[in-house]
Amino acid sequence: MTAGSSAAAGRAGGAGGAGDLGIALPDDASGEHGALDLAAVVALEKPASDGRVARGQRTRRSVGEALMELLHGGDLDPTAKAVAKRAGVSLRLVFHHFADMDDLYQFVAALQLRRQWADMPELSPKLTLSTRIERTVAHRAAFFEEIAPVRRALASRALSSAGVRQAVRAADRLLLDDLKATFAPELEGLPGVARAEYLGALDTCTSWETWERLRTTSGVQVRSARRVMSLMVEAVLADSEDDGRRDAVGGTGPSAS
Repeated sequence: MTAGSSAAAGRAGGAGGAGDLGIALPDDASGEHGALDLAAVVALEKPASDGRVARGQRTRRSVGEALMELLHGGDLDPTAKAVAKRAGVSLRLVFHHFADMDDLYQFVAALQLRRQWADMPELSPKLTLSTRIERTVAHRAAFFEEIAPVRRALASRALSSAGVRQAVRAADRLLLDDLKATFAPELEGLPGVARAEYLGALDTCTSWETWERLRTTSGVQVRSARRVMSLMVEAVLADSEDDGRRDAVGGTGPSAS
């Protein structure tokens, strides 16, 4: 785990963090399924000392990686047989470690969630606002580009799988918590309702769904999509600053209504 991911875990593990969501994610160490707290989700897996358990860990990870590789390769809905072939294991072994394909997708969501926070930069709120915006957008653009095929598959599965839905929600909540920490100086001076509204606006304009709309639906190139996202963040934060000033002098802006 990097220093940035450790700090992010500490921030997100507080009130309202992923650890409070009751996330049911698969445990790499066994075939059993329990709720993992945030520390377990973001920590890099330690190989088990027991040889049999360690082999099971490697097999589960290999199967999960195989599914991700197939999705990245353009297979929108890989079969269990295709996953087994890619992982170099039997179909029987796939379903020895995973109850069904939804179970496997839930495991993949956990793998992606760990990687998300292993690579999350820690941005000091003391940096200039323009620097924090630029780095936040740059990181999310690169991250969303990397996870796009897997995230699309998870979004589709989330409609029918509660476990996958919880994992996707957890990933989104961690990104939200990162926004809270990164833009704390701009948000902390606002009244509770206004603060929640502006945070919601920031969350929406820096979300995977917004990036997907720009890149896939509208066909915007990465550089331009980054610029669009930056403009939205700048506009939200500029308005929040004006709103804070109006409230400070007893104005009638959104925070005073």
